[in-house]
Amino acid sequence: MRPPVKSSRSCRLAALISLAFPGAFVSALAFAAEKANEEDPSIVLDAIEVQAAPEELANSLDPSSTLSGKDLMLKSAATLGATLQDELGVANATFGPNVGLPLIRGQHGPRTRVMVNGVGTHDASGMSPDHGTTVESLLAKEIKVLRGPATIRNGGGAIGGAVEITDGRIPERLPAKTKITTQLRFNTNHDERTMATELLTKAGRVALHADLHGRESNNIHVPGMAIDQGTITQLFGGQLPTNTHGYVDNTNARSKGGSIGASVFGEMGYIGVSLSHYANNYGIPMGPSHSHGGGPVEKAERVRIDMQQDRIDLKGELFLPYDWLESISLRIGKSNYHHDEISNGIAQTRFSNDVVEHRLEFNHRLFSNLAGTLGFHGINRDFSAQGMEAFVPTSKIDSKGLYLIETLDINPWQLEFGFRKEKNNTNAGAQTVWATPRDVPMPISYVIPAAKKDFSPESYSLALKRAYKTGSITINRWIARRAPDIQELGSYGPHLATRTYDIGSRALDIETLNGWDIRLQQKLGKLDANLNLFKYSAENYIYQENVGVIKMNSILLRPQAIGTCGLQDQCLITMQYKQQDARFHGYEAEVGLPLQIPGMRKFRASVFADQVRGMLDDNTHVPRLTPARHGLLIQAGMGRWDGDVRLTHVSAQKRTGTMPVGDEMLPEPGTDSYNRVDIALRRSIEVPNWFTGDLFINMRNVTNAEIRNSTSFLRYYTPELGRNVEIGMRIDL
Repeated sequence: MRPPVKSSRSCRLAALISLAFPGAFVSALAFAAEKANEEDPSIVLDAIEVQAAPEELANSLDPSSTLSGKDLMLKSAATLGATLQDELGVANATFGPNVGLPLIRGQHGPRTRVMVNGVGTHDASGMSPDHGTTVESLLAKEIKVLRGPATIRNGGGAIGGAVEITDGRIPERLPAKTKITTQLRFNTNHDERTMATELLTKAGRVALHADLHGRESNNIHVPGMAIDQGTITQLFGGQLPTNTHGYVDNTNARSKGGSIGASVFGEMGYIGVSLSHYANNYGIPMGPSHSHGGGPVEKAERVRIDMQQDRIDLKGELFLPYDWLESISLRIGKSNYHHDEISNGIAQTRFSNDVVEHRLEFNHRLFSNLAGTLGFHGINRDFSAQGMEAFVPTSKIDSKGLYLIETLDINPWQLEFGFRKEKNNTNAGAQTVWATPRDVPMPISYVIPAAKKDFSPESYSLALKRAYKTGSITINRWIARRAPDIQELGSYGPHLATRTYDIGSRALDIETLNGWDIRLQQKLGKLDANLNLFKYSAENYIYQENVGVIKMNSILLRPQAIGTCGLQDQCLITMQYKQQDARFHGYEAEVGLPLQIPGMRKFRASVFADQVRGMLDDNTHVPRLTPARHGLLIQAGMGRWDGDVRLTHVSAQKRTGTMPVGDEMLPEPGTDSYNRVDIALRRSIEVPNWFTGDLFINMRNVTNAEIRNSTSFLRYYTPELGRNVEIGMRIDL
């Protein structure tokens, strides 16, 4: 609780300086404190323990869950999607073992935004399913999953949900003492070795942070054959010669990175900066070869992604002595990202994404029970794709947004309103493509001219919560809108990693999601229950439809029916961006029962289930949705040991997208059901006056089930990891 401080002209001037120029934050803090004491010696400004409260306030009524502490440590995995895959309503959209993107209630890609410390990751993960995130989950202190639209604060890229990661690279408080934390892990399935270490210390009123991390693995092991030859024959009329048994070739990976950061603390707030680097080189599971740009077919391809990102982040917060304006917070992130798509050792295409994102928030309290945030948010993005398979045009995308979130507390009621106005400008460069018009027998090249697209989406949210003695009920209502992203507007050509021929449409319009969410939290005696029910109605929903195959070494570069290819290594599946209305509905539910058992502590048994269904307006299913799942989780502790056992049944997914077969549109091949068993054990360790820590063992997919992920573009080419045991240690000095 901050002590009351009299207003002064100096304080007001400091606030205005901080708005005019972000770099003045530090001097503003010191200047305001010094002048306030000069003008009134009775005023004493105590040091403030700074925490990121505004973000929590902005999302206080959203359906969300938070992963932190020991739970996060045990669930941390090589990818963000794998880390979050057991969260209700969240699935892992994989592209082999080295790419895992969070899919929230069936929404992913450009609809699910991943942020670190309030600023987007600004990699290329939203553009294509083969591009991983530049996040090392071992360094995360907290991961918050926002289920449902989070567009008010985060823009149209969060129309389906958001993942907010806090990693501490910019310290938000002065540490009491120097702390060094190290994690070491080894996974038996693919010999994955992982190391992460970080340092937090202080020098006077400056907090310092540094970290290093590295990860390396070999080819993954799977039960049975890697490629589902029966499905491949169904799709292409032939089998692949590159199949393997018991392992998936070309799935090894190595990543490394690190950061340094510092924060300066004044009497009225802090400002901090961090510099970070991330590099990742990973393989795509072996599949067919194909020709490039209509040329001759090459040998079977070993495709690798070699990515790097350098970024600088600035974060600050100024606490003010006014009743009506409590604080001003600032976030700026500048990212330089690129990755090369490499085929058989030769770089074919380079994707670059240079982004500056900034956010300025005024956290106010107009009345004692009415508080909120007024924010200004901007993203300036320069994207380019250069090389043999540059299927997306070089583009410049600028987005600016103004948003307001207000929360009214009238115990036991809580009401929250949100509004966002956004301006999006997309300038797509000229693009050379190859095609065969229906009345021309030979392929021709032509240029799609440069074009500018302007969109002005508006979004609204309204939430009402009623708390009572044994629980609460919350109702959320959204009208969330987003502008099409550049890959949806401008894709045209073969995509090396996904083995598809992608075709966008510059005629796409704004997508709107009208959503309802009802959340019930209830205690029934010893039972505790959580239930979320949601229903979305989407207008102009953008999706990729399988419209046939293209023979890349043929004179006919236009889609033909599935099964007409003859030799699969000569063809690519054509994925065309289309737009029509859609509807989604589903639920997430969990019921837990804590019990007192002699000799045990924290014993709890819970059952859980979630499901999402999606239908397009033409009564076909939305492609690549997650199937229904349910299961049992048992958690217990004994002495220094803690453990849990998770039993999960995942249903078959037969509600798939469509593909042309002959003169008909038939469902794509689906995925089978499976049962998965996961066991985790943890033991706390301590050497007095030296270190504390944990030893842990994570046993995943204990029964070695064959798991083909319905959300994956590669579900026919590779299963998920077979049985794997991870042994790890965390030490805090």
